[in-house]
Amino acid sequence: MDVIQSEYTAVEDTFKSIIQTLTDAQDCVQQKWDQFKMKRTVLETKMNEYNLAVNGHKRVSLNVGGQHFETTEETLVKEKETFFWAMLRSGQWQPDDSDGRYFIDRSPQVLCDS
Repeated sequence: MDVIQSEYTAVEDTFKSIIQTLTDAQDCVQQKWDQFKMKRTVLETKMNEYNLAVNGHKRVSLNVGGQHFETTEETLVKEKETFFWAMLRSGQWQPDDSDGRYFIDRSPQVLCDS
């Protein structure tokens, strides 16, 4: 009976060791997966920033005196030291309405005559 108990204990210890090894491996894989997802997010952000810098096609919507205009940021900041250049480059000017439009309290005619 002692031999059977001893063998049973040895098998049980072996299984516990295997289970612990698998649990550790699972934790390691999960940690690697989480790191991969984080790196992927950073890479996607950098790619988006690069594409924006290269293509310059970030769309900007304006609400000028109730009339809506749409253009690209590149167009608005093409000329340095202008109103739009200063406002968009400051990082402080944020869209005002739920549609993501920048509000300008002027007559839309100001943009139409340009």
